[in-house]
Amino acid sequence: MIGEFIDEILSGDRVVFSFISVWVIAGVVWIMLDWLGNTSRGRFVPKGDQYDGTRAERLEARRRQRAEDDAAVRSTLRDAYGTSSLRVTWTTAHETVAIDADNQLVRPDPRRPSASLREPVRLGTFSESGVEPLLGTFDPDMPFVVEATMPRGRWSVGANPLMLSRSGKPPTAATLRTRVWKNHAGDPMWGAANQERMRSGRPPHRHNPLTGKVETAVVDLRTARPGWKGELLDPFTTVPDTADAEADSA
Repeated sequence: MIGEFIDEILSGDRVVFSFISVWVIAGVVWIMLDWLGNTSRGRFVPKGDQYDGTRAERLEARRRQRAEDDAAVRSTLRDAYGTSSLRVTWTTAHETVAIDADNQLVRPDPRRPSASLREPVRLGTFSESGVEPLLGTFDPDMPFVVEATMPRGRWSVGANPLMLSRSGKPPTAATLRTRVWKNHAGDPMWGAANQERMRSGRPPHRHNPLTGKVETAVVDLRTARPGWKGELLDPFTTVPDTADAEADSA
């Protein structure tokens, strides 16, 4: 009986149909075995940046992340072409609004300026009689040294992030941050995940175990030095008198 069944299958009219049927059955069996052997049969969800906190905090973090990504794109276009958009209808007013929006992404410094910095400084008066005060400190015996000026032109990775444009304009706060992160993207101290972010001009993140929150790195706009919140020292901060007295007593 088996021989007759094989002869019927391999008959001239049924060879092609039998061949296709065998491959279709084999394919179905292979798909079923693969599905049974796969442990994750749920819907595919791409893994992106993870945010901690309440639902409102996560939504705000994602909204801010999208805004920072858009600001990084505009900063790249601004460095390359001098404008945030290549649209024909893009005007100077649009450019001003875009720069203001990018500058508003700057996280405020939690440190309050010292009250002494806001008070006017009184200079001493020259009271020596018979001597005319000098208005300059020129010394003919000292050689004249030309101070280096800030370079101008088109910025590229590795150059000074404070570089001016061809017209002499300083970079905006958003552009300066983007340049700093791109320059430090090759430093392994930030971690592989942060290095990918920094190559595109985005700031690195870290998890603070003390607060349980994700912190974003900051850039000192005066020196273009990157760091984390609380680690950037203010060179203009005055030391209180109580601290000086304690240091002298020690």
